[in-house]
Amino acid sequence: MAPQFDVEAVQETGSTNADLLQRVRLEQPRCPLLRAALHQTAGRGRQGRRWFAGPGGALLFSLAVPMTVGEARIAAATLACGIGAAEALRAAGAAVDLKWPNDLLLAGRKLGGVLCELAVDGLGRRTLVIGVGINLHLDPATRDSIGQPAAALDETSVEAGKREVLIGDIAAAILEALQIYEASGFVPLQPRFMALFAQRDAMVDLLELGVRVARGRALGVDGEGRLLLATEQGLRACSSGELSMRVSG
Repeated sequence: MAPQFDVEAVQETGSTNADLLQRVRLEQPRCPLLRAALHQTAGRGRQGRRWFAGPGGALLFSLAVPMTVGEARIAAATLACGIGAAEALRAAGAAVDLKWPNDLLLAGRKLGGVLCELAVDGLGRRTLVIGVGINLHLDPATRDSIGQPAAALDETSVEAGKREVLIGDIAAAILEALQIYEASGFVPLQPRFMALFAQRDAMVDLLELGVRVARGRALGVDGEGRLLLATEQGLRACSSGELSMRVSG
């Protein structure tokens, strides 16, 4: 089967997401574009957090995908991308789960994450840029820098040496999920997310910029990708935005 995207790779860059965002703001790509790097010097996650990975220690790539989604649909698009990434890693041999809204987990520890950003070119054409970072192995210094329990693919049966194959398989799975999302919305993807949702029925806190704004039992997600939370005040449907989630202590 012919590749579904154009591919480029570099040894080092600041951020593959930043590289693609700069480019697609000038002109929407003719087809999905994948840019991978062995090392990023300015990698980042949600809410401007820094992404820590030693040279060669992670799968680091971004996809630029021409789409018609607007800013309001990016949150659910992020969940769709997470589904694709997690399912591809499971197919490769890693028992990966999802933490709403954008983390990939292995045995309850952070394995990686997804960051989606929307760019518009001068003709008003939209491109979704999806950044993916997945730990291959963690040296002690990098593990200490992450600031939370972390995991890497070298703890699993995944053949981490096949970097290019893994990136291609994950990118293809993300594109498949995004095509479903753009055509039919999140409803067809909802059961796939629920099958991967690590915190289902757990008591969780929702944080906004580090401040707790809600606490309740995580029931799952609705047809728009919003987290359904059973609180003392009743059922809440929460869009991700600036929210993050942690299991209550």
